[in-house]
Parts: sequence; structure tokens; C-alpha cells
Amino acid sequence: MTGKTVLVVGDSWSASIGLGMSEVAASHNTIVNAGLGGCGILLPPGKETPAACRTWPTQWPAYLKKYKPDATLLTVGFWDVTPQRLAGDQEARDLTSPTHEAAFRDRLGQAISILTSRNTPLYLMTSQQVGNPKYRSSALVMNRLLREAAAKHPGVRLLDLRGQLCNDAGCPRVLAGTKVYDPTEHPTKPARARLADWALNTMFAKVGA
Repeated sequence: MTGKTVLVVGDSWSASIGLGMSEVAASHNTIVNAGLGGCGILLPPGKETPAACRTWPTQWPAYLKKYKPDATLLTVGFWDVTPQRLAGDQEARDLTSPTHEAAFRDRLGQAISILTSRNTPLYLMTSQQVGNPKYRSSALVMNRLLREAAAKHPGVRLLDLRGQLCNDAGCPRVLAGTKVYDPTEHPTKPARARLADWALNTMFAKVGA
């Protein structure tokens, strides 16, 4: 893989995998790592959403215009499965709420419309939080919506992050002798390198060529 440009957007997991891409492939490619910790696409009102998280509807088109990526990766598999208070909510709810499911579907459609506007292949990464009992139900809803979106939209593909981190026994903290998570619950350097290689191989068929 040489001469490719990848735009990475979404939450802190996107940022972590984008860092892994830079570590394994940036010597002959351009990795634009625009993942932001604490940022999803639902954009609940009020102080829950930092100002930097609100800019994606205008910032992502600017990235596409500036960098003209060969592929784009979007991951929001943690932040948007957690309970949030949307307009009109008296309490925080997650994607198991029909109104939150509908809101996420609408925001995902908006994100896909933006990120595919230049006919750039878009890769949606599933939520690994199905392995977390606290967020499992919400993450299952998210993954269903991501699958539906990938099936509906030409140029959109699914990357099964859960399949890379979990097995029949669950989602272990050590896989093949490698520690998976760091103290912040993001991938360790070896884990993110493996995830980056997997993602790039999927996008471009061959890494390091």
C-alpha cells in the first residue's frame, strides 16, 4: 500500500485506530486522523456535547475537499451507545429508546451523505461494546443500524470490530498473548497496530505493497 490517503473520523476509538494506521502505514501514505475523544454523531443539546464535537457537519466536508481521501473510516461505537439526553428528554436514554434509535439513524444518514459525497468509499466500524453487559443492548441496536446502512448505501462497507476483539468465550483482555486494552480502555499499541493492519487490508486489499 503506497500513495493512499485515509480520513479517520469519529470518537476516541477512531483516533486510536487512526494512530495505529499512522504507526504501520504513514511512511508511504497519508493518514488524516480526525477522531475526537468524547464525540459521537448524536449531538445532544446542552453542556453534554463539547463545542468541538458539534462541528462535524461542516468540518468533515472541509476535510474531504482538502485531503481528497481514497477511503474514510467512521467509528462511534462507544460514545453513541451510552445514555444521552436528547431534546425533550427528562432523563438520559440509550439507543434502545425508539426516539434515540430514530435520531441515530437520521444522524448516521447525514454522516454517510457527507462522507460519500465525493464517491469516497466509507467504512463503518461496529461497536465492540456488545461485549460489555452495561452497553450490550444499546450496542446491538447500533450494530443493526450500521448493518442496515451498509446494505442500503452503495460505497459503504462494514468493518466488524467486535469480531476482531471477541470470540466464543467473550471479549478477553488478552488475545493470542497480546494485551488488548490500555488503562484508558483503548487498544494497546500492539492491538491498535493489528486493528490498523486489518482495517487497511480490508480497504486496500494489501498493506505494505
